Amino acid sequence: MTTLFRCWLNWRLVVLGALAGQYALFQALTGVQYWDSPRNLHWGIVAQETPRFLIDAENPYDRVNGFTPDPPSLAPAGLAHGRSGPLHPWWGPLYPILFGVVWRVSGSYAALQLIVPLAAGAAVLLTYALGSQYIGQRGGLLAAALLALFPIFREHGPLSFVEPLSALVLTAALWAFVEQRTWLAAISGALAMYGKVDLIVLYLGTGLLTWLLRLWSERPLPLRHALLALGIPALCLAPWVVLIYGIVGRPPTVGGGPQIDVFLTIAPQMLEQMFTLPLPLAAAAAALVAMPAALAVWRKSAGTVTTPLAIWVALGALVLLGYSALPGASNNPRVFIPALPAFCVLAAAGLEQMGHRLRFALFATIMTVFVAVNSAGVAYQILQARATAATMPVWLALREAPAGVILTNQYWHAALYARQPVTWFEHDPVFQRNIMRHATNFRRYLTVAPIRYVVLPRDPDAEAKHLASPEVQWYARLPFGRDLGWSAEPLASADVRAYLEATFPKQMVGEYVIYIVER
Repeated sequence: MTTLFRCWLNWRLVVLGALAGQYALFQALTGVQYWDSPRNLHWGIVAQETPRFLIDAENPYDRVNGFTPDPPSLAPAGLAHGRSGPLHPWWGPLYPILFGVVWRVSGSYAALQLIVPLAAGAAVLLTYALGSQYIGQRGGLLAAALLALFPIFREHGPLSFVEPLSALVLTAALWAFVEQRTWLAAISGALAMYGKVDLIVLYLGTGLLTWLLRLWSERPLPLRHALLALGIPALCLAPWVVLIYGIVGRPPTVGGGPQIDVFLTIAPQMLEQMFTLPLPLAAAAAALVAMPAALAVWRKSAGTVTTPLAIWVALGALVLLGYSALPGASNNPRVFIPALPAFCVLAAAGLEQMGHRLRFALFATIMTVFVAVNSAGVAYQILQARATAATMPVWLALREAPAGVILTNQYWHAALYARQPVTWFEHDPVFQRNIMRHATNFRRYLTVAPIRYVVLPRDPDAEAKHLASPEVQWYARLPFGRDLGWSAEPLASADVRAYLEATFPKQMVGEYVIYIVER
């Protein structure tokens, strides 16, 4: 019996290690970063170079909306102005400071890029520990597996999105709150709320509602504990809120307040991206996980922690719904990631309440869906990593070049790795076509915009050929594939390329060419 127990213990540790270590391993092997993740790391470097960036200073590298063209009507979205704003209004200073400190200490991109993957792995381990305390070791392992392989979490785990960090800190804070570890809850809660604004709602809301609902239970939480664990973080946060939203006047939202038409458009896309599945299949996958979680709430399967977990998940869903209605938000449901540990513990608790056959069948079905979706996700990330790796020689070359604004569609990678100002035509495809597909407009744009380097693929049809390559075509045939975001249309028209070739010196770097704009 002792031998069997030791074997089970060893296998559990191996499984936990694999679940938690996959993100850092994948990041170390591929270096994958896309969407906003290189921007987040870039913000950390800017914060340690210019600490006032956290408050109101302009990002000296960010010109991604483009410069005002001549005439201005070429940029109809009205975003082009050649300036950038301060830190995003939904961010606190915690994560940029963390990235900046690691960069200052190590000077290593590898170390910088491992911060979030390591935090994602730690969140998996903490979820296991939380689940083990309340629903047993088997339930804890089920919860850890659900979190580790949940599609939205697995995709973001190897990247530098900060939501896995939020999940880690928030889980520590709320677990400490429930366990009446007052000072640990106060410190962790303050850190969580200094991460992003949605964690203010999740920490204070979950803590306050938990305390109120426990007033009539057999084990109410002491008033002193609640006042300290919730009040100290609120007092710590107050100066930042007054400074940023009062004195500086940073807007609380981007693009205006909630809009029902935005919600009706974005919310279905949120659900699709949560599981990387078409809407009907995504709804079915959500129901598969939600069913045991609802059962756990109904039967109070997680004991005294059931109510806090349910509140935590409900507030996470409320934040997600609000996020879906904001015009300035994306259709990426990563804002729900901080509530995923609670959701997975509840789902595991519900599974533990089922009979052996039903539990096995439901868990196997969920894992089959998750593994299938994640396999496509891994293929997607490998393809994105290869595309990024092909540009790295360009950024290394430009990092050693004289300072100057780079015109490139891979602007956040350029800002992060080349450490030069970057510009493009973000969120204005008409502006992009007006400049990049008309030589006359392009030539006039270079006279009004301080662009020094233009980076284009050496082969005008490189992206089209890449889309036609066997590995990309294989990926496109996968049932759970997603849009790679690549276009068969050349970035620059033939007449724009001809103007660049005839006018400016160039430098060939790998698969790319750098045109040096001399004035």
